[in-house]
Amino acid sequence: MKKEEQIKMLLHPEEYDESQIDQMLDEANIPVPDANEEWKRFESEKTSTSHGKPSLFKIAAMFVGILMLSGIAYAAIYYMNSDVKEDVNTPTQEVTVSNSHEQIIVETPQDSIAQKPIVYENAELTTILSEIATFYHVETVYKSEAAKHVRLYFTWDKTAKIEDVINIFNKFDRIHITLENQKLIVE
Repeated sequence: MKKEEQIKMLLHPEEYDESQIDQMLDEANIPVPDANEEWKRFESEKTSTSHGKPSLFKIAAMFVGILMLSGIAYAAIYYMNSDVKEDVNTPTQEVTVSNSHEQIIVETPQDSIAQKPIVYENAELTTILSEIATFYHVETVYKSEAAKHVRLYFTWDKTAKIEDVINIFNKFDRIHITLENQKLIVE
């Protein structure tokens, strides 16, 4: 049988009877592999590749694995160190100022780098100024009720002087703050 006829039989077997299909299958030279020989060949290939040089894929996989482990270790160490730095209190130095009527103790940080700016996002002016007033040991007085409810996005640097902080606030349109006799007067 010709190859064209065999292909036609495979594509349209309904056009042929069983004897013709059997005849085609008998004429086809399909080699049947010996299972024992193939198994021996498989075993010999398996042992030769595993004991020889490592393949390029294995080397690449080892390299990627080492890089991943190194990155995870670095991230863990960095994360642990950042937590430790935040938990440690900044050493302070007490300064005593004597006056004829009163004695004031002010704690100043020895390391100003450890103080991070405080960021207020859409916070009311009363919230921001209450923390600033507590930090600088001043009192806050509001001349208008509306000024208390002004909402701001503000970054406060604790290392700045109170006068500098007031100047930053006064750059806003709806706020005017003055410092008189240890009082922040908000208009």
